[in-house]
Amino acid sequence: MKSIKKRILLLIKIPPPITGATLMNKQVYDSECIRQNFDIRSITLSYANSVSDLGKVNFSKIKIFLKTIIRLNKELIFERPNVVYFQLSPIGFVFYRDLIYIIFIKFFRVKILFHLHGKGISEMASNRIQYLLYRFAFKNSDIICLSELLKYDVKPVFDGKIHIVNNGIPEMGKPKPKTENLTENEKVKLLFLSNLIKSKGILDFISALKLLNKRGIPFRAIIVGGEGDINKEELNIALKKNNLTSIVEYVGPKYGKEKKEIYAVCDVVVFPTKNDTWGNVILEAMQFAKPVVATNEGSIPEIIDNGVTGFIVDKAAPEQIAKKIEFLINNTGTRKKMGIAARDKYLEKYTVSIFENNLSRVFDKV
Repeated sequence: MKSIKKRILLLIKIPPPITGATLMNKQVYDSECIRQNFDIRSITLSYANSVSDLGKVNFSKIKIFLKTIIRLNKELIFERPNVVYFQLSPIGFVFYRDLIYIIFIKFFRVKILFHLHGKGISEMASNRIQYLLYRFAFKNSDIICLSELLKYDVKPVFDGKIHIVNNGIPEMGKPKPKTENLTENEKVKLLFLSNLIKSKGILDFISALKLLNKRGIPFRAIIVGGEGDINKEELNIALKKNNLTSIVEYVGPKYGKEKKEIYAVCDVVVFPTKNDTWGNVILEAMQFAKPVVATNEGSIPEIIDNGVTGFIVDKAAPEQIAKKIEFLINNTGTRKKMGIAARDKYLEKYTVSIFENNLSRVFDKV
């Protein structure tokens, strides 16, 4: 007798805009592995066209919200999913929007599996009303956290089952070996790849480059990412102010083949974020056998083995960033050894197939 697949409704935000969370949601939506094992239906949402549009309220977003409410109720009434898989926005105005979806799901007594790609709940829960709203939202539900290091954020408001599923990304391409004897035109290349958002540490990256340049350390740097709360003009002003325009290039957002080519030519990836849960850029760098200098934030201390696959520094510490970059520039053998170790860890823990299998196991349990 053929077994009946469990019905899962995906209620997820997908690109645009391109963020770590929307890209991971798209992977869940596209996963053949998951669709083979479960009866998947989906409501995909896209509220903003760009990162700079996130958090803004307009008529278009209200229209999307109302249409989603209608679609969600139709799914709950006529399709009766066993579980709703929901990527909740845990803080800010968007949490209250998502809370309305939650109310409808709970009204129909359907279990919710929350996948948290953001944090800040423990801080917000210090407010009594906010605490009660979180307790209501998470009651009789399950939660997926990206790392053991993030469980603390939901502990004050949730005493149910927490599942751990690390992010995993598809293989973009295998790393190509670079010559160890760099010429003047082949200086060590540093890469910052993220949307131009202050919380991603772009200004700390520039400050670190200024320190390296003052010390006479030879390097080139590439900045890749879409405009956010810093635009292209503001970035160029910051580069000019710090005498970096001749050695630092901003190339805008890059995807697919172009992004792959940039990873192939860079030597060190720098991700000095001040507020993150994960950082898929680190996994991309590891895939291309590049060591990463990143901050002690979110899941990063779990992803990067400090001193083995890269370095972890304090947040808002350009001097520490510069010091670690200088070490990697001056120690070619160690730099390459770290890159190899980083790729080995990517293959062991962070491939897309590992992610899909881990998520499927959680679906089975729930």
